[in-house]
Amino acid sequence: MEFLAGAAEVVTTPPVGTLLDGYGGREGGAIGVHDDLHARALVMDDGATQAAIVSVDLVGIDRRLVASIRERASTATGIPAAHMMIAATHTHAGPAGLRRDLDEPLTEMMARTIAGAIGAAHRDLRPAVLKAGHGSVDSVSQNRRDPAGPTDDALTVLLLDSPDPRDGPIASIVNFACHPTVLFRTNMLISADYPGHALRAVQQVLGDAPALFLNGACGDVNPAWIEQRHDEAHRIGSIVGAEAARRLQELRPLGAQQKVWTIRWDELSDKPVTSGELIAAPHIRVLSRNVAVPLRRLEPPATYDAWMADLESQQLAVRDGDIEGMRRVVEQIVRLRTERTVAERLGPSETQHFAHPEVQAIALGGGCAVLGLPGEFFAETGQAIRAAAGLPHLVTACYANHYIGYLVPAHSFAEGGYEPGVTMLDETAEETLRLAAIDLLHDVAG
Repeated sequence: MEFLAGAAEVVTTPPVGTLLDGYGGREGGAIGVHDDLHARALVMDDGATQAAIVSVDLVGIDRRLVASIRERASTATGIPAAHMMIAATHTHAGPAGLRRDLDEPLTEMMARTIAGAIGAAHRDLRPAVLKAGHGSVDSVSQNRRDPAGPTDDALTVLLLDSPDPRDGPIASIVNFACHPTVLFRTNMLISADYPGHALRAVQQVLGDAPALFLNGACGDVNPAWIEQRHDEAHRIGSIVGAEAARRLQELRPLGAQQKVWTIRWDELSDKPVTSGELIAAPHIRVLSRNVAVPLRRLEPPATYDAWMADLESQQLAVRDGDIEGMRRVVEQIVRLRTERTVAERLGPSETQHFAHPEVQAIALGGGCAVLGLPGEFFAETGQAIRAAAGLPHLVTACYANHYIGYLVPAHSFAEGGYEPGVTMLDETAEETLRLAAIDLLHDVAG
């Protein structure tokens, strides 16, 4: 059966004045637009099964919005709702009101627009070939909890190409793990941050074919900037995009075979492509599971006030020059300060409550799959999933289908800091979802 793919790109920029998401402490809404936000949709059809993947320039996306998008797009296209993955890029300069405390008019507009992008991609279906490649970017990111901590330099690309390369690409996917926080909370202009610039760099090289950015396990990985300005977002995005564009261009000869004149013998020699693979006869399989993970049961806010007062006294007692001693106190103050906020939000509870986020996987054959995870995972989790899955071309899309916050490895709670403090999930959640993701990948790609 023939493999088909179609893609579409639509602008989702909200009105000026819309509140921005991703940072606390902002006053008022956006005062302008630096660069447009987009939804970029890819639809694939192997003759028996259809699936859709959408990348949207948002900090996160609520399951209620995802459900609305799926219902609308399924009605319009016939693609099963469960076969659609909607992933946010995690820009911190996009609209608020789409992951909690829903802004109903904005949610309605966004649901119609994103569903419309899926419909447009479905109407664009045409014969395609699937190619997968890999690169590396090690100059623009660093672990934000410890400079010596893990990051993930891997960059994975998928190319949906025309069977005849002269007809040009249909779409591409760029997968890289780094927080889109080049811009700070002082920025009040709507922007896709560095992922938007990365995709523009790809399109400048490959042409107008839609390119999707899927952000990986970057919960503890931040960008390395000179200053938190828009020109730095462009610089960092251009580095990521240039590496992606290079790898995607290298994939183009797969299935067509590039050649070299060997003039000594007056004959043609083949020049193999070594940085990627043609996925022969792609076949689509989609699985998803809702996984029960427990919410935290925390102390009353007054208890945190007492703990922080004690730590602040310890901070004053740290000797000058004792950098490590100061770090040990500060990391716990940061954790308790954010944890207190969570304790107020969750409130006291006599019973254990659970969240049931969705983990989704779309296998495409040939060791190629896209994994959708519903929150912010650390780099070490992403690497552990990739190693255990054993798939040579695994794309991990965090911020997919829902946003449940940080999934923090158990050892990080004792280490303190922001992420273990702000998460609403307990110490077992990361392991539970990690193992569920690995099992799902084994099932969908087996």
